[in-house]
Amino acid sequence: MENLLVVMLAPWLVFIVLAIFACWLVKLARSRKGIAVAFGIFVQMFSPDPMVEQTIKMVQVDKRVVKQKEQQGKGKKLVP
Repeated sequence: MENLLVVMLAPWLVFIVLAIFACWLVKLARSRKGIAVAFGIFVQMFSPDPMVEQTIKMVQVDKRVVKQKEQQGKGKKLVP
């Protein structure tokens, strides 16, 4: 019976701890503390991106568009 109580309360305790941690990070971020920024960068760096392939394709397309615009801009002469 005691195990059932622990199993039922464990998800709520984890949720409460994460909520308190999130509130603490928000307060630090609002006061522009470096630890909040560092934690955000750390999480972003090590969390997996489910759309990696799509992101890489978008960056490649953007680079092609910029190169084409630069080449077209060089071909035109500016008249004062």
